[in-house]
Amino acid sequence: FINETETLAHCPALGVSGLLNEESEFYCSYNGDEKRKSNYTIELVYLPSTKDTFTLTNTNPNFGNKIFDSIIQNNIIEKYKNFKVYKKEKKYKDSRFDFYIEKEDGREEYIEIKSVLLCDFEKNDSHSFVKKPEISTLTNYRKAAIFPDGFRKNKNVPISPRAIKHLETLEDCKKNNYDASLYFIVQRDDCDYFKPSEIDTFYYEALKKAIDNNVYVRAISVSWKNDGSCIFNKFIPVVI
Repeated sequence: FINETETLAHCPALGVSGLLNEESEFYCSYNGDEKRKSNYTIELVYLPSTKDTFTLTNTNPNFGNKIFDSIIQNNIIEKYKNFKVYKKEKKYKDSRFDFYIEKEDGREEYIEIKSVLLCDFEKNDSHSFVKKPEISTLTNYRKAAIFPDGFRKNKNVPISPRAIKHLETLEDCKKNNYDASLYFIVQRDDCDYFKPSEIDTFYYEALKKAIDNNVYVRAISVSWKNDGSCIFNKFIPVVI
């Protein structure tokens, strides 16, 4: 309901892995284009942090790239300051990466961005509408941001073959004397570290292999405010 009126709204994240339902609170953007089926797009959603608390996240996957672009333009990452060339959607062989940078020292780098929405939970502390929560096995619990998550027909295939191909192609960049980086943009501020999801062993092994082959992998946490503003929070550890 928007202003107490039942309204159709588009969700770019396709239901946020089942976490968007009739109980959800969210913020929409408005588009008056008459060709659209809905004038509203779901952007910010309160997702469960514990069984009793929620955190505001941006569920639009396109915003991961927008956030990273802002990070580059505001010189937040030291190694990208004073770049010589900066391009978006740069082709490499039969793939296309989100960003390409020729750095001040002349080194060329291909960069892929993954937007992270989901987290794990402490035992007995997940909200009732989280159907299949990933439960932490840590004795001293710290919340993890997790990727990937989504629908697949069976456990014998990866959730996202495309995400695995990106990792393999980043490795190929390294073999051909380019720098290669993967940034996980964690669109919530309640997580202490990032880890690959336990439900997809294919992605776990591919990410571990990429790191072993010197692909630069980092996770960045951001905070969202209900006025639509986004604030760089911090780098968080990537734990394999």
